[in-house]
Amino acid sequence: MKLLWWFLAAVLILLGLATVWLPIPTGVPLLALGLIVIVGTSRGAARMLRNRRRSTPQLNNAITWVEDRSPLRFARILKRTRPRRK
Repeated sequence: MKLLWWFLAAVLILLGLATVWLPIPTGVPLLALGLIVIVGTSRGAARMLRNRRRSTPQLNNAITWVEDRSPLRFARILKRTRPRRK
């Protein structure tokens, strides 16, 4: 089952990369959805994204912006990658 999710994520990311340059805004949402699928199925990917968000404030702000505007199911996945406060 996990292989199916990874395949879906790869397809979403490839479609996002192929359509990011088109005037129809489908590339970025497809890339974001692929990222959400990967983070939702892999603890290692979630840990890596959390570390990257901690070290890059611009990326953290961008993902927080997406969290606030995405459906609850997707927002929960992204909120798990928020940098932990010390």
